[in-house]
Amino acid sequence: MTRRRPYCYTKSMLKPRLTEEQRNALDQHHGLVEVDEEGRKYILMSIEIYRDMLGVGTDEELAASLKALDEGLADVDAGRTRPFRDVLSELDEA
Repeated sequence: MTRRRPYCYTKSMLKPRLTEEQRNALDQHHGLVEVDEEGRKYILMSIEIYRDMLGVGTDEELAASLKALDEGLADVDAGRTRPFRDVLSELDEA
């Protein structure tokens, strides 16, 4: 059985460190920076921006949201998905 790669860092995992340049960019751009490095795009954001985007306030809400995201991505990996058009069609019929 292949172990699925985690989608986010947890407290027990190695955590990358920001460079001074990245910290300064986050400070100058209100906590949200897009990076295009040799054709690979990344988003750096502060935890405050991330929490605002997810609509979570407490550490428990954040942990639950991250767990739900991880479970959803596991569903995608396992092929447990449906075309968006089908879902919209069902919503229109309801």
